[in-house]
Amino acid sequence: MIAMRIRHKFSRVSRLAGTEHGLTLVEMLVALTITGILAAALTSLLVGQSRFYDRTDDQLGAEQVAQATFDLFSTEVRMVGRGDLLVAKPDSVSFRFNIVRAIVCDSTGADEATLYVMDRTLNANVTGLFVGIAASDPYEDAFEFEDTWNPTPTATGAGPKADCVASGAPATAPNSDYMRISGWGARFTDGVPERGALVRGYGRLTYRWAPSTFFASRTALWRGTQELVGPFTNTAAFSYVMSDGSVRSNVGMGSPLDSVVAVRLTATATGEGNNPYGVSRPMAFDVPFRN
Repeated sequence: MIAMRIRHKFSRVSRLAGTEHGLTLVEMLVALTITGILAAALTSLLVGQSRFYDRTDDQLGAEQVAQATFDLFSTEVRMVGRGDLLVAKPDSVSFRFNIVRAIVCDSTGADEATLYVMDRTLNANVTGLFVGIAASDPYEDAFEFEDTWNPTPTATGAGPKADCVASGAPATAPNSDYMRISGWGARFTDGVPERGALVRGYGRLTYRWAPSTFFASRTALWRGTQELVGPFTNTAAFSYVMSDGSVRSNVGMGSPLDSVVAVRLTATATGEGNNPYGVSRPMAFDVPFRN
């Protein structure tokens, strides 16, 4: 009786075990193949999205470089007036840049004038070969330049301020905005500028194309000693629109400089680094002078 019960239980266990199945080798291979296909598709999608992002980022960067170049360069070059242009080469353009502008209140001596400083340019980052003074007659836009004269005021403060206020200058400006300067006769053809004349104290500002310190094998636009914006391809250059409509890549000294009416900037902004996607943004625009 006991033997029959044991055989019955063993038979039942055998029947239960026979109803359970594991994965076959074929099923495992199919599962691995499907998993590999899905992983490859996901990897391809992620790589594609990463490349799209990198390319889009380079494109946006090139667009921003182009816009910044136009904004920064044109703001100051538009202020160049007659006679201010000093150098006009393919890789650099230099011009007189105002640091102070003043108006002559009165002639207070045989060779002395009292000035009221109307505005100053702070932190101009202007470096160059000289600082000079220019003066024009009242209501005239033609200046006489003295490129090597940086005079020291003979007086500043309350005394010069009283002279200027008596001539109609504002009394609310700080004392430091009023000064007397002597020595005009030895520098200017007409001697002391008359009341109402405009006086400019200026430095020399240069924009130039030069190798970038941030982007290997690329060119940047420099303002003085400051790397302003980049990267560009190495074909970036300036050219010059003349009063007769012609365009020159290089303009000599003297009267030809006075015939330049605009600076043309031609460059191609690129993606950063080695630019693996060949992103580029060509740009070309003219910036006319004030006159």
